[in-house]
Amino acid sequence: MRRNFIIVCAAAALLVFGIIPPVSAATYPEVMFVLDASGSMWGRVNDTAKIEIAREVMGEVVPSLPKEVKVGLTVYGHRKKGDCADIEVVIEPGSDDRQKLVNTVNAINPKGMTPIADSITMVAEKLKGNEAETTIILVSDGEETCHDDPCGVVKALKNSGIKFILHVVGFDVTEEQREQLQCLSDVAGGSYFGAEDADSLLAALTTVTQEVEEKVEKAKVTTKKKVSRLGKLRITFPGEGKSIGAFTIIRARDGKVVKTVENPKNDTTHPLLAGDYQIVAGFANTNYRPNTDVPFGTWTVTGGKTVECELGTIAFNVAEGLKSMPVDSITVAENKTGTSSITLESGDNDYYIFKSKPLIPGTYTASLTYYRSKVPTTLVDDLAVHVGETAYVTIDSGIKLIKPQETSVQAWALIPVGEETPIIDVERRWDNQEPLWRVFAVPAGTYDLMMILKGMDEPLPVGEGIEIKQGELLEFDTGL
Repeated sequence: MRRNFIIVCAAAALLVFGIIPPVSAATYPEVMFVLDASGSMWGRVNDTAKIEIAREVMGEVVPSLPKEVKVGLTVYGHRKKGDCADIEVVIEPGSDDRQKLVNTVNAINPKGMTPIADSITMVAEKLKGNEAETTIILVSDGEETCHDDPCGVVKALKNSGIKFILHVVGFDVTEEQREQLQCLSDVAGGSYFGAEDADSLLAALTTVTQEVEEKVEKAKVTTKKKVSRLGKLRITFPGEGKSIGAFTIIRARDGKVVKTVENPKNDTTHPLLAGDYQIVAGFANTNYRPNTDVPFGTWTVTGGKTVECELGTIAFNVAEGLKSMPVDSITVAENKTGTSSITLESGDNDYYIFKSKPLIPGTYTASLTYYRSKVPTTLVDDLAVHVGETAYVTIDSGIKLIKPQETSVQAWALIPVGEETPIIDVERRWDNQEPLWRVFAVPAGTYDLMMILKGMDEPLPVGEGIEIKQGELLEFDTGL
């Protein structure tokens, strides 16, 4: 059986304010939904059955219809296999019962054929004599399987004087299938739209419903302000943002992920129904580890408008001589609350550690934790991140201890003069002296160096008042 499904549907997302004078119901446009319940509806798109996508889209669109618009539902292929006559008007045109329509769709079990031409014919017969025009929207992932010339059938119905238009959404179709489907919309005075997944299907239907919305408005004596339920969320940040593996957009009211944007560019726009959405940034990790998810707040999408999520970026300038640091993790924390905004572990591969990182504007502290170290090393504690700008963390000063002949060194600590808490506190591995003699980045300043030797009860001061200057990598000989 050819892959094919039809959802003939429309919706108008309309917010009307003020008092609206009464208008005859006969002057309002009507909508007929026709649902393909052929066996191919169990085919999958992005791991989701097409019937499930249809149910979800209908569940979003149908309840949002303006109260003035009457609806109906026709289903085919839901009772028998291999029967092109299996077509049924389940809900007669002119109904106000949206919940019944949704419940009926949710209960359908696809199994039969896909008679496009005969389904449109049955719907058109029900519309004879209607004063108001009925909008039919056909959503199909393939072509007619029961009639040789569906385009000719629809053209004849349109020329007969029955008041309807037919819009077509091609869902994951081939070029040949698109040509046949577009012919249907062309001869019926409608438009053709392409859709590749559930999100684009919903966006296409919402776009089409604006026409129904306009017809409702024209039927009213007083023109009222209307707002589409479809708004947009735009996410922007400066630079390339190579550390972002994905943005996830989550509907706040039920926690459902409505969109995942893999490897996002620095300027992306996402059509969404009006409502509150959470943005979660997934920072990439090496060695095929899952992204590290960081919440980027909740954003309100308003119909007919674009809400801007404008980010800044932190970039790292690491001096050539410091690129071999034994970094275990990096943390970028927002100062106002002190909570960790990002913590990325190197996992023996620091490829993403110093990649630029888009962030919500604010003031941040950036710190490193070295391998075999117990304390974080603060690189900068008042870094301001502004909308559309890149803030730079320059790492160009550090220390490298010259490996002594004495091999009993167990650990060492670098402590800012006048303080008690070390800025670096590193110990050797149990099986060797790694990473004691590696290079370590540290902010410019004056420090005391303490070492713990095997068999000693207290730290040994091997350097006092050691000055590390900005832009300097100090090689220090302990004299051991």
